[in-house]
Amino acid sequence: MDGWDDLAFGRDAQAIAARIAAECTTFNLAALRDDPLGTLVRSTEITIEIEDGLAATGCGGGGYYRPSPPTIHLHPATSRRDNFTLLHELAHHLQQSHDQWGFALIDMTDRERREIEEAVCDQFAAQILMPVDDTDRHATSLHPADVMSGLFARSAASRSAALQRVREMLPEGARWLLAVADLDGVVTTSASTYDDPQPPKGFAQKGFRRVAAEAMESAVRREFHEGIEYKTGSVLDGMRVEAALDYEERYVFLALRPTTANGAGTWTFPPQECSNPACEKTFQAKQSSGRCENCQDFKCPHCQRCGCTAPATPTKCGTCFLPYTPAEMESGKHECW
Repeated sequence: MDGWDDLAFGRDAQAIAARIAAECTTFNLAALRDDPLGTLVRSTEITIEIEDGLAATGCGGGGYYRPSPPTIHLHPATSRRDNFTLLHELAHHLQQSHDQWGFALIDMTDRERREIEEAVCDQFAAQILMPVDDTDRHATSLHPADVMSGLFARSAASRSAALQRVREMLPEGARWLLAVADLDGVVTTSASTYDDPQPPKGFAQKGFRRVAAEAMESAVRREFHEGIEYKTGSVLDGMRVEAALDYEERYVFLALRPTTANGAGTWTFPPQECSNPACEKTFQAKQSSGRCENCQDFKCPHCQRCGCTAPATPTKCGTCFLPYTPAEMESGKHECW
């Protein structure tokens, strides 16, 4: 099978995807890289069905492939995410219709086939959208955040895809936490290459917000004393951070690595402080009934309040030091006692 037996035995998704791409003669790969949707819509080899009401099922929730007749059903999201989805689903078509690899897939169990086929699809989409060379790989080992930002700028891939591409390019044994956050520090996607857990998605990191502000001025490379907070209330410290804005200046790419001798971050469990001015007690996160879904603060075990239920600190008179009543605040008149 001209090397396909060895590829099937080794299950190297990266090598299989590269071989699929190299042997592809029915599609212009350069055109697919620049405009996946337009190129596929114009193709006579496959049909694209855009379905706005498609449920979040199939491969990654963005679409699915049906072989008879060859059709990609796309649930549109952002254009960059759609690009990856389309190429991922196209790879299903190329694999299943390949005159050698297609037979190798048939000989596998359903579980084996599903796992390797999905992995090859992801690799194919990444390799087409974000081709890299040895210079990129070397740069990734030194400054992953810069490479993530660069891949996003020069490709039609999403920020999440750029992060995953860099993660797989990192040398074996590299110890990095990768993340993308908005300018308020809210993590949109993240990954870890070692045992320390990735920064939680959808969670605002005060330290990331500060780093994003610094990145507006220049690339960031410094000790990260703010620590990464997790939903349990624990904080991962002992890290060094580097960060680079995306070219749209809407999100920041971050890469963090431990500075400790054992190659792992340092865990701390700082006390929480109640934001209710009538309480203001401190407590450990494990004493709380949990975080508020809205403000993400831990609920105080003493007064049962969180950040969004705590009353605003009253404004006090500078002479008598008594708080203004709501009516006095509205009228601007106050009588000292």
